[in-house]
Amino acid sequence: MIQQLLHTQTWLDVRSWRAEYGETLTPVQISVLSVVTPLTRLLEGKYGMKLDVHLHDQFVDTIDETEAKLLKVDAQERCLRRKVSLLSRGEVMFDAESVLPLNALPIALMDELESGKRPLANLLADQGLSLSRFNLNIALIKEAGLYDGCWVRRSVLDSSSGAQALVTEVFQDAVWRKLQYLIQR
Repeated sequence: MIQQLLHTQTWLDVRSWRAEYGETLTPVQISVLSVVTPLTRLLEGKYGMKLDVHLHDQFVDTIDETEAKLLKVDAQERCLRRKVSLLSRGEVMFDAESVLPLNALPIALMDELESGKRPLANLLADQGLSLSRFNLNIALIKEAGLYDGCWVRRSVLDSSSGAQALVTEVFQDAVWRKLQYLIQR
């Protein structure tokens, strides 16, 4: 699970991350990693990158202590855990795992989530729920096999309905190549 892998990372808030890595990153990387609006909307709207959701798994689970602290809920509370990849033309751009406490999850949102076709932030925004993202942290994964050297970010999405989610996104190198291609064409 992405969430378990990331408990061992050194997370930096956006300001600290920019101070430490800002000079080594492109403006596009900084923009993508630090966006607080729905990421898929930025990628589609600004860069023309069409993304498809591939649902790997979605199941009821319990929230661990680290997740509970970030979500400000009790550990062991029941949640919906959703694992997806977002693809452009069949190639994985980034993987994401969402942890959504079940106690405040609207039924209509559950139905949409079960279909597994749309990104979580888009679902919340399209249901007319005002959406805020807070506790945005970024890390560079080191020594983690498949994700070694990838950028990762985690944040909490909060909607006006009371629904919230801890979202962790791991960015594959392919996303940066694809964005560079889209900018140059």
